[in-house]
Amino acid sequence: MSEAELEPSVGLLSTNGTGRGVREGISALFDGNGTVYIVSGYFTYQGYLSIRDDVVSFLERSRDNELVVIVGPASDQFSPRIAYDLWKLDDNDQVRLYKQPRGLHAKLYIRDGPNPSCIIGSANITQVAFEYNVELNLELTRESSDHPDIEPFLEWLDEMVATSKPLRRRDLFPPVLVGSSVRNWSNKARLLPMRNVALRVIPVLLLLFVLAGLFRLV
Repeated sequence: MSEAELEPSVGLLSTNGTGRGVREGISALFDGNGTVYIVSGYFTYQGYLSIRDDVVSFLERSRDNELVVIVGPASDQFSPRIAYDLWKLDDNDQVRLYKQPRGLHAKLYIRDGPNPSCIIGSANITQVAFEYNVELNLELTRESSDHPDIEPFLEWLDEMVATSKPLRRRDLFPPVLVGSSVRNWSNKARLLPMRNVALRVIPVLLLLFVLAGLFRLV
């Protein structure tokens, strides 16, 4: 990495086909040493595959390098294949996986260490976010972790880790994942006016009723 790349900087990461992309920015976090934090509301296997080689190189380069991942373990938010692969790669206790019990919608990616770098914005780690959606993220690099532009994010991460629980294999059983999805959507529904919930649910129920009738006719 050149000296120019190590200088404090700020830039935008987007998916509009021009300039530096979101995936490139996240991959670059693994070029340095330290601890990389990943907080992603949606984390799919295809999104993971696009940065997997960077993760492997990062973990193999130094045993002092660590990866901390916080996810929402629900069937529509997180792929268990990611956890199984990371556990398989983790020969030196460098990977920590956490589950956030509340609905996780945050997207934050940081490398804490020499010349720390932070990415915050709209993009989850998904192929859709990297290649299709209109996403916008802010990327900033500073000279130390106690810089006022970086320190608040690290403090927020400390709080997130403290309020999260270690991800276990039992959390990845399909019925548990589906249950987490149902619980998340139920909690969201309770925050909406009943009229809004009805407007969303009734068309779905009608569609299921029609489809059931069609199947009976076949």
